[in-house]
Amino acid sequence: MRKRNSLLFIVISLVFLMTSCSSGQKDNSDKKAELFYTYGTQKMIDQEYSQALEALENANQLKPNDTKTLNNLGLAYFFKDRPEKAKRLILKAIEIDPKNSDARNNLASIYFKEGKIDLAEKQYKEVLKDLVYRYTYRVKYNLSLIELKRGNKQKAKDYLKEVLGYTLDYCPAPYQLGILLHEEGKIAEAIKNFNIAKTGKCKDQPAAYFELGKVYQTLGEEEKAIAEFNHIIEAFPRTQYAKRSLKFKNKLMKKIYYSKKNKNNNL
Repeated sequence: MRKRNSLLFIVISLVFLMTSCSSGQKDNSDKKAELFYTYGTQKMIDQEYSQALEALENANQLKPNDTKTLNNLGLAYFFKDRPEKAKRLILKAIEIDPKNSDARNNLASIYFKEGKIDLAEKQYKEVLKDLVYRYTYRVKYNLSLIELKRGNKQKAKDYLKEVLGYTLDYCPAPYQLGILLHEEGKIAEAIKNFNIAKTGKCKDQPAAYFELGKVYQTLGEEEKAIAEFNHIIEAFPRTQYAKRSLKFKNKLMKKIYYSKKNKNNNL
């Protein structure tokens, strides 16, 4: 089976919550909690997890039953390699507010990371009952990954197509769908999806360009393949993709050279 690339797309679609649920008149304690919460969440987004953890702990002490704080504090512990503590905090957030779909989505994603795919699936499907949840497409994508782990490629494709029905901007879906279609020999559809996967925000990621280059290589369209590999070498020079692209490109250049040489010798 083809090894699926996970460098471009994070399996866990963790959701950081940026706004506090406090409203109206706030006492001094609430104001301090909100400041710590906002600062800690931003530090987590910046991947400065120690500072995030400290700030969110302060927010939690000042306002211990705020479910958004509990969710983000749980994520901070997750990124500090404390998954059990993370799950306890996120479960507490869900216990206080069962409609907190962001916390439930994060819990499911942690279960997924731990390989507990049945527990993950249960939580993801619970999230799908929230008809106004803004990250439904991420949930469907992660459900597709669960089906892939189970070997259910058709169900995985169905979920991925549903994601594309929501949005074309979430590039993990067309990328993964392109991989599956390429494996099935559906080349035209694979090319279409890889082209979608390298647009928008994903134009800054090399994986879809690389897969597209390999597709063109198998089709014998060397010039198109070289164009994709050249883009990776120029745009992402410090990545492993650039090193691999250079090898593929050199092999194709040799093939073109000897093909032209043999052609001239036969004239």
